[in-house]
Amino acid sequence: MEDKSIGRYRLIRKLGEGGQGSVWLAEHEGLHTFFAMKLAYGEKDCSERLILRRESERMRELEDRRIPYLVDFFEEEGLSALVMEYVDGLNLEEYLEHNAPLSEKEASELMLGLCDIVACLHEAQPPIIYRDIKPSNFMLSESGGLRLLDFGTALRESGQAQTGGICGTPGYAAPEQLKGKSCHADADVYALAAVWSYMLTGQDPSKPPFHPLHGTECGRMVSRASRKLLDCCLSDDPVRRPQNAAAFADRLMQLRPGSEAFFRRLEALLYRMSLWLLILAACVLIFFRDKGFPVPEAETGLGLAILPVLAWGLIRDCFYPSGSFILSRNLNIVITEKKGRKGELPQSSVKIP
Repeated sequence: MEDKSIGRYRLIRKLGEGGQGSVWLAEHEGLHTFFAMKLAYGEKDCSERLILRRESERMRELEDRRIPYLVDFFEEEGLSALVMEYVDGLNLEEYLEHNAPLSEKEASELMLGLCDIVACLHEAQPPIIYRDIKPSNFMLSESGGLRLLDFGTALRESGQAQTGGICGTPGYAAPEQLKGKSCHADADVYALAAVWSYMLTGQDPSKPPFHPLHGTECGRMVSRASRKLLDCCLSDDPVRRPQNAAAFADRLMQLRPGSEAFFRRLEALLYRMSLWLLILAACVLIFFRDKGFPVPEAETGLGLAILPVLAWGLIRDCFYPSGSFILSRNLNIVITEKKGRKGELPQSSVKIP
């Protein structure tokens, strides 16, 4: 591509393209600093340029550092340009493609981070409804933090909920959104739960049959408490869902995803202790019999019979290479307490030239 300049910015390469316009890596020709530039073409009052203008207004109102800061917004003949902070990293969609399904603990930690970002929108006055939550709109930065991108569909909820027409991504959008009805913060909760379902099951809601797996469809892959909350958040009835992202995060915190694994490890410890006690009891019986103490023949015979069985059970439990206590089972994948998760976060394929 030949170098092209718009205003004071030189376009380097295209980073992505959506329904409202394209996003480019751009260099400020005076500062020699890299930014992301979002472009919309058409007549001055066409829908694409109006959406971009509204996006710049939403970004200007928000000061949370997990949201890219607005650098500039300007309009020229036939186009509008929004310049914002360039965030290098990997978007959540790419991460889930390589790593889903995640363990409940990892999924819950990620979801708490997503909820925390969306909660800052819902807690604004008046609340901001994002309306297009999906993995590709979240970025995992190189520093490990989460960032929320693309505010083209975000609306302030003042007085009665605004519809703004049909918006959202099939599979992630709440049913009332896809019908063009008014939506509130609970519609964002539905979309967050759809992302959570993807994390837990590996089933991408944006692919056929275009709906997230509910808790009742997850089977034993997911704990009962998580399945129940997932069903609640993915309810077709908005009243049944947590009313905003902060309420969803509170419910997630109550699940304590690590407790189930803790009790299973405690069960494993008690099992090993019981084996040692039984072996010790059998050895004591044999010792006292050899010393001439009156020990009933039945108990002695039982001790001699079970001693090798108990010893073999203890040896197998201690030295079985993958661990004998299964912590979770996802389809044909077995994860034990001695077996780790799959690889580290893949490196970003986008590098500043």
